[in-house]
Formats: sequence, C-alpha cells, structure tokens
Amino acid sequence: MNIALFIPALNEEKAIARTAAVAREAIDTGLVTSATVLDGGSTDRTADIAHIAGIDVLHVPSLIPHLGEVLGKGDSLYRGVHSVDADWYVFLDADIGNITVSHIAVLVGPIATAAETSVVFVKGGFVRVDDNGKPRSVPGGRVTETIARPLLAKLAPELAALSQPLSGQVAINGEVARSLGFVTGYGVEIAMLVVVWSRFGMRGIVEADMGEVQNRFKPDSALDIVTRDVNQAMFLRGHVESVPGSQVWVTERR
Repeated sequence: MNIALFIPALNEEKAIARTAAVAREAIDTGLVTSATVLDGGSTDRTADIAHIAGIDVLHVPSLIPHLGEVLGKGDSLYRGVHSVDADWYVFLDADIGNITVSHIAVLVGPIATAAETSVVFVKGGFVRVDDNGKPRSVPGGRVTETIARPLLAKLAPELAALSQPLSGQVAINGEVARSLGFVTGYGVEIAMLVVVWSRFGMRGIVEADMGEVQNRFKPDSALDIVTRDVNQAMFLRGHVESVPGSQVWVTERR
C-alpha cells in the first residue's frame, strides 16, 4: 500500500520544522510511504528546513507548468496528486502547532480496512485548542459555524454533523483524488467533501478523531476571503443559488 503524505505550504518557515520532523517520523515508523512538502513558491526557508528534516520538497510552480501561476492550496494539491502516484494520499496542514505522529496515525488508520468498508475519504475531526491547550470558544471555527455548517445542513444533515467539515486534515483514495476537480481557494475542503459525498454517500466517508489540534488563529478581518471562498465553492458545486458579488473568483483545476 503506497500512502503519500502531502504538506501544502507557502512561507511556513516558523512552523514547518516541527511538521516536517513528524512527517519524517511517519515514514520511519511505516505509517506512510513518502512525505512531501508541496511548496507553493515560498520566498523564505520553508523548502530548506523541510529538506534538512529529510522530507521531499516539490516546487509547485514547476509542476504541470502550463497551468500557470499557483492559485492557492487546492491548486497545489491538484498538481501534487497528478505528479506523485499513490494508492492513498494524506493531506496535512503545515501550521498545526501541536502536530504529532499520532495525528497522522489516526488519519491513516481507516485505510487498512477501506476495501471492506468502502471508505474512500477520511475526514479529520478534532477539538480546536489555543496556544495554551484550552478549547477555543467556537468549537468548529467561525466560518464553519456561521457559513459552512448551515450550508451543509441544507444539503445533508450528516455532513453538517461532522465536527470539522472544513478540516484540511484528510486521507483520500488515490483514484478518487485524481478524478476530482480541485477548487483553488479556501473552499477546497468543503468542495472535496461535497463531491465525495455526492458520489459515494456517507458510506464512503469516515470521520477520524484526532483529539486536540492547535490551529493558527485568524483575526476576524482575515475571514472575509475564507467566507467568500466557501460560499463560492458551494456555488460551483451547484448547492447554493447565488454568491455575494458579481463574479465567482474561485476557480478549479481539472
């Protein structure tokens, strides 16, 4: 079983050392076959630090170059799955402050029985904590609770019931991943979830409890773009009637 761990990153030199070290441990203990930082074009030492930790680095702008400039995380993941062949992919954010190999083990766990259970998508669920390990006041995150969960509730209550529907910590079957169109903005997670659900139903999805995860906190002023992208991703998937503004800015790679 070839399991490829992908860490999309852009200018993450402050966080990547710990993440890369954990990824190296995941290789050494046999949890994953390979681990790769998908570097979206960093101008800091992200790539160098990952190399020092013994992790492969792919310069995403050099992958499938005819696509042009890299349009965010979803674009990096699209180019990654079409450049590195694997039976399964694990996607892990670069900036989880308390990342350990046990978090990766939880995501990988359901893969062993996936052939029997028909699971093709593992969604990481967790409790969001701050830098002091205390649960954040909004359990799922502000955009999750105000935008994503209400939208998903109209589509399928079982999707809305996921603890972290916008989580970037997932494992996905390789064939399924390569068949997807990847939304390029912050809507990549909700779009991926909705498409997998529409093709396979809830039988193809399992939520894995990762325990406590220390996310980077974004001020309210930084959430407007995230909110817009989540709305627009659902619009692209045909599950909302309109999007604020006159233009759909989010695109997708196919």
